[in-house]
Amino acid sequence: MASGWRKLLEEESEHQWLAIGVFFIFIIIGGFLIGGTSSLEGMVLGTDASDDLVFEEGEFLIDIDYHQGASWDQAHSAILKTQSGLRMYQQMNVDDVDDILQPNDPAIENITLFSADEDGIVTFSHTMNTISTYVNGAISEKILVDTYGSEFGINALATDTSSMLNNRLLITSEDGGSGLRGWSGQDIVSVSAPIEDPIIWDDVVYLEDSTFLAVGTYILNTSSDSPASPKLEVVLAHVIWDGNTSIAPQVLPILREGSEIHSLFRTAGGGAVASTNQEFYIVSSDTIQHFDYASTSMVYEAENNRAWLFAERSSESVLRVDVETGAASSKNLAYALPLQPTWSSIEGDSLYVHGFNAQGEADRLSLDLTIEGSLSSGRGFLNFAFILVGVIMIATQAYMMVEKAYRTNKA
Repeated sequence: MASGWRKLLEEESEHQWLAIGVFFIFIIIGGFLIGGTSSLEGMVLGTDASDDLVFEEGEFLIDIDYHQGASWDQAHSAILKTQSGLRMYQQMNVDDVDDILQPNDPAIENITLFSADEDGIVTFSHTMNTISTYVNGAISEKILVDTYGSEFGINALATDTSSMLNNRLLITSEDGGSGLRGWSGQDIVSVSAPIEDPIIWDDVVYLEDSTFLAVGTYILNTSSDSPASPKLEVVLAHVIWDGNTSIAPQVLPILREGSEIHSLFRTAGGGAVASTNQEFYIVSSDTIQHFDYASTSMVYEAENNRAWLFAERSSESVLRVDVETGAASSKNLAYALPLQPTWSSIEGDSLYVHGFNAQGEADRLSLDLTIEGSLSSGRGFLNFAFILVGVIMIATQAYMMVEKAYRTNKA
């Protein structure tokens, strides 16, 4: 058989078209096959029963943070509504579950700040002027007092990681409104709103060079507006503060029309990305770019410096944005999105989307980020096969051309 194939390839020009034709047919078929496997693989709805995740027992997941630095890739801290009430807990392994506050503790209802770092340290606030920290099963509290004895709730905080003192910028609620305060670890300094009309600050992240990004909603009341439906604008503000409590943080707001920002993440290199239902923002310490990319939930992937934007339940694709360039590409999902996204996170090689299905039940969707383009995926295998067979066919043709030239010269 081998000798017959060799004889066929060594025929004169009347047989050359056969090899070329086979090669082009292979290209066309391979192109269709690769195009047919362009959807994201590795999507899994639900969780592994062997992980015995606590939030599977709840009716509503109020808040959750995964701990990427933990030995177990499902380690997390969360606030959960169950049939019996509220539970605030930390799960570091299948059998390692601790209640941060006792189940149904009235303080859980008053939580205004809840965040956890990659190592499992939980920071929360449930009492005016108080920040609590949960570490290794113990809670410590820090009372924040300014020179005026003000009372304020704490809704969000960001830490200047370049500062030895870990200077922080707080979002506070006080006097029926919203404010920004700098905290040096000891002293508190407040920031007056830069605009006469009220701003409701929602979230804050640290960028770089003593610069933070605060986001919120600007309520614009004009004579032409209905009091029942005032005009709302998105606020993104650079806040500059180096920890000097004798100088109030400087706020440089930029206003845009749009809905409330639902997702905010710090990016690699000292920037940030933010999303509303209508727009997507890429922010540095001195610039803010906006794009008309809509989403209901967004998550940032640090390893590849890109953001994933999810639309409504039943959508068939996800938008992936390169943060460096702002270019977006649409990726087809393996099947229609079964959840209405409420929160998303990337931990290690997994992307998690929490939300509600059509029956209003809470669930989680997982996406393995390592599968796309790998040999274990259909597209990755076809890409590899396409390249391998193409190289073999081209090498075979080149070999026969060289051998034929050699025989011709020898003759």
